[in-house]
Amino acid sequence: MAAAVLAAGAAVLTRVALLSSEPVRARMAGIGIRYLELARRLPRAGIDVVLVSPAAPEETAALGGLGGVEVRRFERGRLAALLGDCDGAVAQGQLANDLVLEMPGLPVAIDLYDPWLIENFAYFETLGLDPYRNDHATWGLQMSRGDFFLCSSEEQRTFYLGFLAAAGRVNPERMAGDPDLATLIAPVPFGVPDELPPHRPVLPPRRPGERRLLFGGLYDWYDPWTLLDALARLELPGWTLLFIRNPNPESTPQRLFARVEARCRELGWWGAQVQALDWLPAERRYDLLRDVDLLVAPHRPSLETRLSLRTRFLDALAAGCPVVTSEGGAMSRLLAEHRAGWVTPPGDAPALARALAEALDDPAARQDGARKLAAQFRWDRVLEPLVAFCLNPQVDGTKDRFAQRPATVAPPDRLAFRLRRLLSRWRGGA
Repeated sequence: MAAAVLAAGAAVLTRVALLSSEPVRARMAGIGIRYLELARRLPRAGIDVVLVSPAAPEETAALGGLGGVEVRRFERGRLAALLGDCDGAVAQGQLANDLVLEMPGLPVAIDLYDPWLIENFAYFETLGLDPYRNDHATWGLQMSRGDFFLCSSEEQRTFYLGFLAAAGRVNPERMAGDPDLATLIAPVPFGVPDELPPHRPVLPPRRPGERRLLFGGLYDWYDPWTLLDALARLELPGWTLLFIRNPNPESTPQRLFARVEARCRELGWWGAQVQALDWLPAERRYDLLRDVDLLVAPHRPSLETRLSLRTRFLDALAAGCPVVTSEGGAMSRLLAEHRAGWVTPPGDAPALARALAEALDDPAARQDGARKLAAQFRWDRVLEPLVAFCLNPQVDGTKDRFAQRPATVAPPDRLAFRLRRLLSRWRGGA
């Protein structure tokens, strides 16, 4: 076992690599934040951690709070050298492909928290079928080769078990010793800290009577249109709605953001009642949530909605920020069950306007339920299944006998899309 021996000489730590496909640095989205938090917290359970991402190690180390965690930069084709001293790994996104191909004998937990195959359907009109071909083949590879799988909720777990069954990973031998397959796939959602750092405001002082509503980043599965209609109905002067620009516009099309900006300009709201903020450093996200009166982010009914656990709402619960959203998905279910926020029918602007008025009039009305729900997502609690794997990483002994990779089949892109892409490339090179 390639492991680090404690100074006392008696106990041995397993060394586990954490591979984040997003660079772990000051300005990052959910996945980078998730892996930074894992790197900070797993050592408390007696695990020696190596954090690997495309970021320069000095960028990651500058975030602080990593203690003795070693930081390494991902290099394709060199994982055997980079991780040769590790007993296991946790990997997410495309980097997990490199891991299972370059180090097939290393026990690996595949992190499926972010259902990006489904998310990327939203960009079909912009990007064509190439993302689907790549993402489906990636899931086929990873689910045939991983040893343990992480998801965000019971809804996700049921969905992924279907894919794992198609890949041969749900088989009689595997179930014989683990009928519920708890050691094959387990919910390991995003967590909340026991205590927040001191509040350092990031927004300027409020105008007299101003009420601030935070939406956050705009992705195509969200529904800003119903919110804009609700705000037009809201008999409350002085509201300000805040959107946040995506930090990775080159990889995440911002079509919806552009459409919302255009609509708000037509209404005369842009730059005044509706404002756009640059993406904040991850360490300041709780400060922003404590600077606003409400988090409101309705969404449209979709498979993505059913499968996603909205991380921004977990952060809001931790910060004591009231939340309003629409029905659908694990987070909306939990908010309704615990009376921890306001949940309205999707696309119902009058109902959303009423919920906004109630939340702004009495923000403490759901505070008790919000506190109790947040307690269920404490990091030490949600990490228990992953800690168990990391303390004793094992290769699934049934996968070589049963696993198969489901074929990825997709038709050619439509002629109109191919012509648009050729024209765009021609203009770009002109």
